[in-house]
This record gives sequence, structure tokens and C-alpha cells, in this order.
Amino acid sequence: SPPTWMPTLSTPTVVIRKRPLLYGLATALLLIIIFYFGKPVLMPLALSGLFAFLLNPIVNLLHRWRLPRAIAVMVVTLSVFTLLGVVGWVIGREFSSLAASLPSYKDNIRQRVVSFYAGSRGGVLDNIKDIKTTIEETTAAASKEKPADGKNPADPAAPASTPEAKELDAFLEAAPAVAPAAPPPPQESQTDLSTMLGSAGEGLGTVATVIVFVIFMLLRQQELRNRLMRLAGFRHVTVVTRAMDETGDRVGRYLLMQAFINSGYGIVLAVGLYFIGMPYVVLWGVLAALFRFIPYIGPVAVAVLPSVLSLAIFNDWQHPLMVVSLIAGLELITNMLVEPVLYGSSVGISEFALLVAIVFWTWMWGGIGLVMATPLTVCLVVMAKHVPRLEWVEILMGDDPKVRPYMVLYQRLLAGDEAEAEEYVLTELKLKAPMVVVDETLLPAIALAKRELKNNRLSADEEQRLHESVFRIMDQAIPVAEPSASVAADGDGPATMDPESASPAGGALMLGRPLDDGADQAALYCFDRLLPAGLHFEVVPSVRLSSEFHAEIESRQPAAVLISATPPGSHSTVRLQVRRLRAAFPKLKIYVGRWGVPADVANAAPLLEAGATAVYTKLTEAEAALTSLLREAAAVDDRPMAVNQGAL
Repeated sequence: SPPTWMPTLSTPTVVIRKRPLLYGLATALLLIIIFYFGKPVLMPLALSGLFAFLLNPIVNLLHRWRLPRAIAVMVVTLSVFTLLGVVGWVIGREFSSLAASLPSYKDNIRQRVVSFYAGSRGGVLDNIKDIKTTIEETTAAASKEKPADGKNPADPAAPASTPEAKELDAFLEAAPAVAPAAPPPPQESQTDLSTMLGSAGEGLGTVATVIVFVIFMLLRQQELRNRLMRLAGFRHVTVVTRAMDETGDRVGRYLLMQAFINSGYGIVLAVGLYFIGMPYVVLWGVLAALFRFIPYIGPVAVAVLPSVLSLAIFNDWQHPLMVVSLIAGLELITNMLVEPVLYGSSVGISEFALLVAIVFWTWMWGGIGLVMATPLTVCLVVMAKHVPRLEWVEILMGDDPKVRPYMVLYQRLLAGDEAEAEEYVLTELKLKAPMVVVDETLLPAIALAKRELKNNRLSADEEQRLHESVFRIMDQAIPVAEPSASVAADGDGPATMDPESASPAGGALMLGRPLDDGADQAALYCFDRLLPAGLHFEVVPSVRLSSEFHAEIESRQPAAVLISATPPGSHSTVRLQVRRLRAAFPKLKIYVGRWGVPADVANAAPLLEAGATAVYTKLTEAEAALTSLLREAAAVDDRPMAVNQGAL
């Protein structure tokens, strides 16, 4: 027990752990409030930054061509915004013309409905209609049946059956007729006109603000960068520099490639619709180019709008099918060929996180937020990548969850999903060599299970089931040739030694020694599956005494011995065994396997001092030593091994 004067650490520790979480939640809530209520100022500023990212590479290109930066900024900015104004004017004219021509398509729409109804006769709709008619006829027949007093309640001439009904009829007859609604007074029309003019003025003001901000950002790019560096301070200058460079590279490349791809998509779509015979092709091409800046929703709108309108414009079914086929073909080519080649299949954000970001920014800023969701989320993920306290943001929203392969395999095996675990290993084998997969996936998973068992977070039965699953996965994923005659298979797990067998002829013999029957047995099984051809491997079970193990070495004359000591623990035990083996067999090659941990954690120095030839943490490290062992075994005569009888 601690002294009475020693203060308890439980309460302060809890407070310290809660404070960062509370501070983070308070900061996030404050930022949401600022972004929501600061929309009139922050939205034009963010939109200006978006255009600055888009136009900055073009300005830099003109500047490298010896054009002064101020002139390059003015030329690029005015050209782009003039082009956008012309495009907006063309869209407005085309849209007005389309709205005026819609009434002329009423006959085609009526014909579509009639043909659809005619094609559905005898099907589900007719059956539903027949059921409805039967119900109505039955109800009408039942209502016409007269009651016992001879009065028909369905007869309009029959008197009311209750005093309440008589009072209701008298009230309805005495009620004055309702006058038709009067047209709205002129003041309401004036109010609507004022609202429209106010909205138009607000939009023009926002556009002017964005243009001014873009020009200022492009002209004062270096000054803004220096101010951010000064604001970050000397301690964070490296982090800020890398974050700014990566943000500019990701967002700028994404926007430029998107603009190029969407423009080409719109042009090809407009040309294709023109040859099909679709009217207003400029409108559809421009809308397609603009809508595709909106993730997920934009391509759907591009496909739906022309397809639906083609049903009203054309009298046949051939032309609408051609429109749908054109759009579907363009989407497949763009998504599977063009986009992966030009800027990759991802911008560094997971699909689910991007959907959440789209919903969030649309709620915050409306349609502008819908367009800016991807660039803003990219900026947030890049910032989180370089700020350690925001690492959780990158984990949740980044395209790579950064989960190591052995953790995925361990989680699936612990959940009992052996089929998915095997599928994951097979997928890894398609990308990596078998020995690399064992080093990076299987052996660390075995070591993790042993660590969890030692920390009482895993039961012995669960660890045993995990090892059995590893045996089966190795059998299915990495098949090997049949074992030699000197190796006897003892059920699941590595081959065990046959006491009656002699040393194999025509190859080197290597004896394995697991320190326990759990993790080390599974590790040696993985080792056995990947041995080089010509090397015979046999396992001396851990239940045998050290003296029996020494006797086997003396009688079998192996070329080397491998002791498996999977961390954690077992370090002192394996060091004692190595020291005894070295004292008994001075020329024996003694290898120690500390599987599944980095080399700097394996603590190899004490084992090497005790007499180990080498300490390995991966099979790839032992591969060269085993190959050299085979060459030495082929060159050495069958001379008996020198044995220190005193040590035995």
C-alpha cells in the first residue's frame, strides 16, 4: 500500500484523459458554427481558393514563358470568367427555348402513356383494375339493399335518418356560396419582383467578390504563403510546407484533370446527341460537363435528364435507346480508362467518407457546398496527415485505413471467419511472394495471438483454434510436395520426427525445436512449408527433455538446428538452451527464430553471446542462410560431428 501522504492519481488521470476529447469536441462544434453562420464570407473565400488552385498552374506556365505574373493573372482570370459568363448565357437561352417547346411534346408523352398502358393489358395492372371493379360493384349492390323499414338509405330522396343529419343539411343550404379566389394584389407582384432582383444582385455581388479574391490570391501567392509560415512559427515550418505542397498538388491536379475530362465528356456527348438527332445539344453538353464535378450525384443527373427528355421528343423507341447507350458507353470509358490514367482512381479519400462530406457540406452551404465537398475534404485529410493530433481524421476519411495485414488476418480468425481469412491470404499471395506473406501476415498474427494470451485477453482454446486455422490455410494456400520417407506427419501441424528413421540420404537435415506446442508449433509449420528443395526438416516435440534432444542431435548428425521462440517471453529459456547446445556441440549451426517482431525488438545480442549462429525474425532473412547450408552440406563428407562428451 502506498503511504498515506501520497496523493491518489486516479481522479487527475481521468481528468487528463477526458480533457483532449472535450477540447476536440468543443473545437469541432465551434468550427461547425463558424462555417454555418459565416457562410456569406467563408463561402466566397473557399470558392476563390478553389479557382486559385485551378488557375495557378496555368498562370505559372505563362509566367515561365516570360510573361509578367500580373499580366498572366489578369489574362487567365478574365478569360476564364468571361468564358463562364458566355457559357451561362448560352445555357440560359437554351433552357428558355427548351421550356417554351415543352408543350409541343404533349402528344408524344400521351402516346407513350397509351402505348405503355396497351402493352400492360392482361398483366398486373389489368388484374388490379378487375379486383378494384369487383369491389366497387359489390359495395354498390350491398348499399342498394333496403332495410326492414322499407327505406333505402342510398336513395337521395329518402329523409335523413337522424336529427343530426337534418341539422347538417339545413346548415349547408343556409351557408353562402364560396367566392372564387381573387388575383393577388399588385403589391405581392412587386414584392416578388423585388425578391428576384435582390437575389440576382446578391449573386452578382458574390461573383464579383470571387473574381476579386481570385485575382488577389494569384497575385499575392508568395505573400500569403509567407504569412502562413510566419503564423505557424519556426517549430512547424516543415509540417506547414509539406501540407501546403501536398494540398496544392492533390487539389490542383484533381481540379485540372476533372476540368479536362469533363470538358471532353461534354463535347463528345454533345456531338453524339447531335448525330442522334437530339435538340439543344449545347445545353446537354455543358450541363454534363458541369454536373460531373459533383461526385456520385452528377453522373446520375447527366444520364437521367437527356434520357427522359428523349422519350418526349422522339416518337419511336430506337432514338431513346441510342441516347441511353451513348451515355452508358461514355461513363464506362471515362470511369474505367480515362480517369485512372490521367489522375488515378482516387484523390486520397474513401468513398464512404466522401459521401458523408457531400451530405455535410451540402447542409452547410447548399449547392456550392455540393460542388466543393471533394476539394475541401482533400484539404482536411492532408492537414490531418501532417498533424499528429488529427491522425484519427486521416484514418476515418483517408482511402487507406493503414491496417497491417496480420491485424486483418488475426481479426478474421478471431471472429471465426476462416473462409474470409483464407481469401485474404490468397489475395496477398497474388501480390507478394509466399515467404513475404508468411513474414508479414501469418507469423505476426501468431505472435499477436501469443501476446494476447499472455495478457489474458485470449483464451488457450481460442489460440489453439487460431493455430488450427493457420494450418488449414497454409495447406490450401501454399501446397508443397509430399514429405520424404524420414518425415512422419503427426496430424495437423509440422511433421514430427520418427525415432526409428535415420538421416536422410542425398540432402541436408535440419532439426526444429519448439519451446511450446502453441505459437512455436504453428511457426515451425509455416517454416516447414517454405523450405528450399533438398533440405529435410524434422521437429523434435517440446515434450521431450533437453537430454533427449541432445541425444537426437548426436545420433542424427543434423546440419543445423532451429529453435523457435516466438515472443513475448521465452527469451531466458531459449538463451539457456542455446548455451547448453553450444557447449555440447561446438561446431553445430544453431539458429533461433524470434518470429513476428521487428529485428530491433528481438533482442538478439544476448542470444548471439550465448552461442547462437544467427537470430531471425523473418523467413526471408533465413533464406540465404539455408541456401548456404545446402551448399555446405553437399560439399562436406559424412564425417561424425565433434561432440563434447563432458558437456553431455
